[in-house]
Amino acid sequence: MTRISSAMIPMASVADISRAQQELVEASRQSSSQTRSDDLKGYGREAQTLVSAERMYSRLKGFEGTVREMTTRLQIQDVALGRAADAVDKLKQELFQNLSLDSGEGIQAQLEEAFAVLKDTMNTNLGGRYLFGGVMNDRAPISADSITDLAANPLSDTIGDSSDAQVMRVEEGRTVAAGVVADDVVTQAMASIKRLAELHQGVDGPFGGDLSQTQRAAIESELTALSAGFNSILSSQAENGRLTQDVDAASTRLTSRLNAMDEAIGGIVNVDLAEVAVRLNQAQFAYQSSASVFNVLRGLSLLNYID
Repeated sequence: MTRISSAMIPMASVADISRAQQELVEASRQSSSQTRSDDLKGYGREAQTLVSAERMYSRLKGFEGTVREMTTRLQIQDVALGRAADAVDKLKQELFQNLSLDSGEGIQAQLEEAFAVLKDTMNTNLGGRYLFGGVMNDRAPISADSITDLAANPLSDTIGDSSDAQVMRVEEGRTVAAGVVADDVVTQAMASIKRLAELHQGVDGPFGGDLSQTQRAAIESELTALSAGFNSILSSQAENGRLTQDVDAASTRLTSRLNAMDEAIGGIVNVDLAEVAVRLNQAQFAYQSSASVFNVLRGLSLLNYID
């Protein structure tokens, strides 16, 4: 004779509770994380597309960091170049005044001040890297300690030869020069200051009192040279400005691409919160209903129907 067990009665209800509980947990997870799945398996055929999109997004974020660094660097360089240009222009005006007054008073101090500003600006560093050092950015471009050292040593020993500017990758397959280098910026101005310093320390010096014919001729010549040096610095500042515009344009393109990639990834990963809210309510109702049915069935027994 086949036995009939009352223990089998609630089994279907238990399965319903388990299924409703799983749906409730998944709906709750999606509601809190706002994503379709916690792992790639949950995205099925779209998993490969998602991986590729996220890799591209990571690369773009890397370029974005480089562009941000470049923007900061170029802004600092612009300020430094402006200071260098002002220093050379001030020296020109002071020397012209010395000629007008036929006096050499203060010229040495003027040369020292201009040298100090040019050295300070060209040795600007960011994070231990010298901005005007080009590819040799681990050492100061201007090495002379004082104007005396400038006068006593060859100019090539004072200004490091960094003919190649450092380049940085700002977009896929695209690099941009990080800025101008010190020897292109201040060589002419430094050479002029060096010649006047040599004269001051030589047999035709020092400057002071009335100017000699040799001193006057030297100052007149250096005024022309300093004008060329001033124009060279302005040209470098203009080039720095052009690079800034180039980097700004790259930043705009990167932002647009990042937004597009973010939207594409979101289209795969993100859930419709309104739809999830409906499913969450349905799952809660189903779970409560299944639990209620199970509670009723649990109290039933075939013994209740056996006389």
